[in-house]
Amino acid sequence: MSVAQFEKDEQFMRLVRREPDVDLVVAALELARDEQPDLQFEPTLQKLRTAVSELTRPIAMAGDDLSELQLLVGYLTDELNLHGDHDCYEQSSGSYLNVVLESGKGLPIALSVVYMAVAAELGIPLQGIAAPAHFITRLETPARPVYVDPFRNGTIMEHEECVSWLSEITEMARADIRPTLKPASPRQIVIRMLNNLKGVFGSQERWRSAWKVQGRLAALSPGSYRELRDLAIISLRAGRPGQAVTLLENCISVCTPEERELLTQYLKEAKRGVPAFN
Repeated sequence: MSVAQFEKDEQFMRLVRREPDVDLVVAALELARDEQPDLQFEPTLQKLRTAVSELTRPIAMAGDDLSELQLLVGYLTDELNLHGDHDCYEQSSGSYLNVVLESGKGLPIALSVVYMAVAAELGIPLQGIAAPAHFITRLETPARPVYVDPFRNGTIMEHEECVSWLSEITEMARADIRPTLKPASPRQIVIRMLNNLKGVFGSQERWRSAWKVQGRLAALSPGSYRELRDLAIISLRAGRPGQAVTLLENCISVCTPEERELLTQYLKEAKRGVPAFN
């Protein structure tokens, strides 16, 4: 798979080139277009602009940062009906912003992207936090940081409350949770969204869809052996043995002895699917 196939995805290519100022909403919609080729971005962007328009005056009249945040959360949960749904963990649609805004249901990270996008336009510096097992957002107020979980109807938490909650749901020590509560870059957010989709498509054995996702992951981390290996295996399962042969040969040349036997078996399988090797 060549990076060139993503050239129409302007924001994704900015991530590949590690450029700043990426439009995260558009980048997320570019991912959604892989499964929805006719997807038009404008209806989703217009919904976000409408939210900003309706919140602009109330936010301007709010007395402090926390009041602004509460107004934002109230609108997104009550007016847009955004909330989490555990079924979304088994559905690719839970990652697609256009579907999330239509249904009101999404994964924590997709809901957080919506929260951050609306907040940014209103001058509220809401940050994405790639916490273990659950993506959340954070606002640094003059007094203290507060955390918002869009998945749980915009629940607002103090720092220690957030640490305790994450420790409970992950069974990790509180001391191990605290270092993870730092802002995630747009690139890190998109990689996490792609890994969510990869897990869904893999569990459903939708290998052609997984191939597109894995191609993006490999493009974002071209030096990663793991992403190259996974692209090789998924290419084989997606019915692309020719590509798999090349990738597997590259992997075998650098893999650990523990993996060599398995990858060699995959290579033999891939070669059986290519006429030139028969």
